[in-house]
Amino acid sequence: MGPMSRERWWGKARGLPQPAYERWRETLDAVPGRPARILAWARTPTGFCIGSPAVLSLGDDSAFSHVGWHEIERGGWNAETRRLSWTRYPGEDGRSRRGFAELAEPARLPELFRERVAASIVFERFVPLVSTDGGITVSGRRDLAGAGDRISWHVSPVRGTDWRDEGVRAEAERVLARMRMEYDSTPAGW
Repeated sequence: MGPMSRERWWGKARGLPQPAYERWRETLDAVPGRPARILAWARTPTGFCIGSPAVLSLGDDSAFSHVGWHEIERGGWNAETRRLSWTRYPGEDGRSRRGFAELAEPARLPELFRERVAASIVFERFVPLVSTDGGITVSGRRDLAGAGDRISWHVSPVRGTDWRDEGVRAEAERVLARMRMEYDSTPAGW
């Protein structure tokens, strides 16, 4: 086995260097319910990118940050730039967050990225809006950490739809409320 790892690929760390694995586990354990099982990983110029059942993690021996697969609105792998990139749904401030990882040897991460993001989608529908020529995409996503039946709902404008146009946001909120009532598994949806 090469100098990259003393751990066998079939061990818990899947070949990830032990200090990085221990730090990843430690930061992941800080968020209850997140399974600490590596499905795929790759080196980045500054550390590692790790895919697990519930989150995508980025970091090094000193710290890791984690993004739930259900928090990723869109993204993917660009083989030409060797970059895995993503955009998260807007936060409380209404701003989307972008992230990326440069991967010299991506291994299974691009495939895992697509599979895990798709697995978190329980509902997705394009809805044309009367108030504009465009429309919205309504998405229902579930946390793959198994945090109950809770679905997080999102509305994303498609190209040509501007939230600043009169009536667009109000119409989108009405559509979202209707979809939640019809599909949500919480008591408010039943």
